[in-house]
Amino acid sequence: MSICEKKISIIIPAYNEEAVIAEIVVGVKNLSLASEIIVVDDGSTDSTAKLAEENGARVIRHEFNRGYGSSLKTGIKKAECEIVGFIDADGQQDPQDLLELKKYIGDFDMVVGARDSQSHFPFWRRPGKKLISILANYLAGQKIPDLNSGLRLIKKEAIQPYLEMFPDGFSFSTTSTIFFIKEEGLKIKYVPINVKKRIGKSSLKVHHGIDTIILVLRLITLFEPLKIFLPLSFIVFTISLVWAIREFILFHSFGATSIFLGLVSLLVFLFGLISDQIANLRKELKEH
Repeated sequence: MSICEKKISIIIPAYNEEAVIAEIVVGVKNLSLASEIIVVDDGSTDSTAKLAEENGARVIRHEFNRGYGSSLKTGIKKAECEIVGFIDADGQQDPQDLLELKKYIGDFDMVVGARDSQSHFPFWRRPGKKLISILANYLAGQKIPDLNSGLRLIKKEAIQPYLEMFPDGFSFSTTSTIFFIKEEGLKIKYVPINVKKRIGKSSLKVHHGIDTIILVLRLITLFEPLKIFLPLSFIVFTISLVWAIREFILFHSFGATSIFLGLVSLLVFLFGLISDQIANLRKELKEH
C-alpha cells in the first residue's frame, strides 16, 4: 500500500550539512505536509546522514559526491508520491514556504519559490547570475522571476520522463526551469519567498556558473536554435561586409578574408535552418 496519504514526497539533497540538516528535517516534518521526507546524502563525510535519520527522514546515500542534480534525480526516482518537493539543506529557505507553494500545485506542473529583492545573495555571484538570467530570458521570450531557486514542488509524472536530460550538477534547477517553460503543455507558477544567508560553507564554485551558461546555450539550440544561429550569422555577415567595403576602398577588389567571412555567415545560417528543422521534428514526434 502506498504511504502517500498527503501525496507529497519532500526531497532534501545534502552534502556535509550536519550544522543544519536536523533543523530542516524537523521544520518540514512539523508542517505535516509530506507523506515522506527523503534526504539524499551525497557522499557526506560528516554526520549529515546520521542526524537526518535520527530526526525522522528516510536517508538514501551516495557512496561518493555525485552532484546536486544527481541527488535530486535519485530522490525523484525513489519517491513514492505523485508530487515531489525540493528544499535545500543549507538553511537558507524557510520550510513554511512549502505550504504556500502547495496551494497552487493542483493547477500547475511546477511551483517555484521565487526569491524576492530582500533575499540574501552573495555579491560575488551576482554578475554571473545576471548573465545567465539574460540568456535564459532571451530563450524563454519572457522574464523568469527566479531561474534556479531550490525550493519547488513538481508533479512527478511531469518531470520523471525527462530526468536523463538534466545535468547532475548545480545546473539542474536552471535546466529544468527552462525546460518546463519551453516544453508545450507544462505550466509553471512562481510564488515570492525570502531566503536567508546559508549556514556553513557553500560548495558552489565559479566553474558551476560557466557550466550553467553552456547548458543554457545548449537548451537554446535544442528548443529555438535560430535564436543562436541567426544573430551569429548576422554578426559574421556584417563583419564580412565591412571588411569587403574596406578592401574595395583600399585595393579596388575583394580579398580572401571578406569572401571567407561571407561563406562562414552563410554556413552558420544553413546550420541554423537544419537545427531548426530538427527541433520542429522533435516537437512533432512528441505530439504523435
